[in-house]
Amino acid sequence: MIGPPPTPYPTRSSLAFSQVPGSLPGDVVPKDIDLSIFPSLGQEFLSNLKRHVLSADAIWRDFFALTGQLRTFNGAEQVFSEWDGVLLERDLGEWKMENASVCRMAASISWVDVSFTFSVEKKCGRNGESRNGELRRNCFGIVSFVPDGGGKWKVWMLRTMLENFEGFSHPDDPSAIFSHPVPRSTPSSSEEELEFDVIVIGAGQCGLSLAGRLGALGIEYLLLEKEAEVGRSWTGKYDSVRQHTVREMNNLPFERTYKADDPTLLPAKTVAEGYENYAEKYRINVWLGVRTERCVRKDEGWELNVRLRNETRVLRTKHLALSLGGGASVPNPPFIVGRGHFKDDVLNIGEYKNCHPWKGKKGVVVGSGTGAHDVAQDMLDAGLKAVTMVQRSKTPVYPVDWVVQGQSMMEVDPESVVYNTEIPPSVADRLVSLLPLKIERELMKVNMNGLIAANPERFDALEKVGFRVDREVVLTDSILLRGGGYYVDVGTSKHIAEGDIKIKSGVKIERFTQNGLKFEDGQEIDADLVVFATGYERDIRLQAAGIVGHEIAASLPQARVLTADGEVSGPMTPSAERLWVVRGAVSEARFQSRFIALQIQAALLGKPLPDCQWGGLNGTHKSSS
Repeated sequence: MIGPPPTPYPTRSSLAFSQVPGSLPGDVVPKDIDLSIFPSLGQEFLSNLKRHVLSADAIWRDFFALTGQLRTFNGAEQVFSEWDGVLLERDLGEWKMENASVCRMAASISWVDVSFTFSVEKKCGRNGESRNGELRRNCFGIVSFVPDGGGKWKVWMLRTMLENFEGFSHPDDPSAIFSHPVPRSTPSSSEEELEFDVIVIGAGQCGLSLAGRLGALGIEYLLLEKEAEVGRSWTGKYDSVRQHTVREMNNLPFERTYKADDPTLLPAKTVAEGYENYAEKYRINVWLGVRTERCVRKDEGWELNVRLRNETRVLRTKHLALSLGGGASVPNPPFIVGRGHFKDDVLNIGEYKNCHPWKGKKGVVVGSGTGAHDVAQDMLDAGLKAVTMVQRSKTPVYPVDWVVQGQSMMEVDPESVVYNTEIPPSVADRLVSLLPLKIERELMKVNMNGLIAANPERFDALEKVGFRVDREVVLTDSILLRGGGYYVDVGTSKHIAEGDIKIKSGVKIERFTQNGLKFEDGQEIDADLVVFATGYERDIRLQAAGIVGHEIAASLPQARVLTADGEVSGPMTPSAERLWVVRGAVSEARFQSRFIALQIQAALLGKPLPDCQWGGLNGTHKSSS
């Protein structure tokens, strides 16, 4: 068992979204706009992009299509320079423009979108050969138009993504899975060494998504899970846990994972059943009940010793992917002095299941995020005679009806629902997940600020009983940068406002007493049960060290750091040489896994994209295309 790191892992502070370029247009699109001109306008502009057709605040986000990397470019000068630089090396062809549509994502914002497909390939040398032997890329994009002050249409936003490599299968099409033999089972002999192209550790949403994509591309992989069943990452939590994003956002890759009559907010049991069904339907090659005992770099890959059924097996792989549930699997309770003096029960969120044994007694939950609210609600439902929530800092609260509205709809137009039972998830993802993070965040901010201003009573009621609400933090910031510390209100706020759940806020816990907790203001709160729901360990490197060791873990990029160009570090590019750390919510796992699988495919074919062109020791790699 690997202990704490010998020295703290290096950290760097994240930029705030306010420090990143990017702004929204106003409501600039006339209601009677003639959309028929835009497909040809898009063809004209993009086939030979010029600086003067870009708006001053133009923004371009590329998902491995033209640059071969995940990049965001800001401002007309940078967008033009980078696009022009691509054209010096690569040919863009086979343009096919689709119909135009007006996007109205808020009452005060509008633009015109045109989606398109195209191809990218390296320019040929004198004898017609492709330089460097790059794979030909089939790509998708969306170009967004706004008018300038003089009434001329300008390109404001560009979004481009790699679909697949010409001549190879598509990561959104699972048919290749069924054209290959059923994946191998565990070897009959522990002496047999097995080799794979990819080994994925962890069969949660990220591991399953990546396994599905690898299968679709015909890549030989193995998924390892320490639990005895798929979905245990959900059913192993407290009984009342559920997803706090809408059902249609939480499908795994390919077809829908859940039925139309499943709850909008899926409970853990339904999530786990969906994962099990997915693994069976798409022939996921998973070994259950496996412990990784040793993992070392070996030649051009990795060698693992794993424990299965009391035997050690040796596995080799070219690529290793860690799907460890980073940020939501290892509880991180604070140290409070005097624990030994308290005569009753103390649990952390990882140990907690339900409150039924404490019916009629007094419960205290420390924390004010989603888990803490769920525990407090469970205490109330279980019939505890007193329930107190200890809030340590201001907490953003996002009413679930607002979140559902925001996650289901791209626009204020009721006919523009995106995540629904009609639109395939892969199509919905293109409309939502391709947005530059800064633009997505600003849209969320505009919509949430409008709702908060129109409904202040929801938060005033909480503050009247002592619950401190942070009305400034945007949900995007909470998810991407903070990784928690917020509450999507599915009903518990009402019980707080009405006094069913008492609040102790803004005062530090001094120590445990024999009967409960004493605070620095001198107040004591009696308890028969104290539950610490104070979040999880956020540094995924600490979990990775348990697999690859401290030396490699220390070299991995820090998660949840916003870079100067507006990207969050780490989730879709290799963390070290042939090492991937996969994380995120289900919608992120579904979308990001397609690009990880494509990068691995290119590397296995001997024609890697830039970030998989290893150059040097210790997992460093080239960063230019």
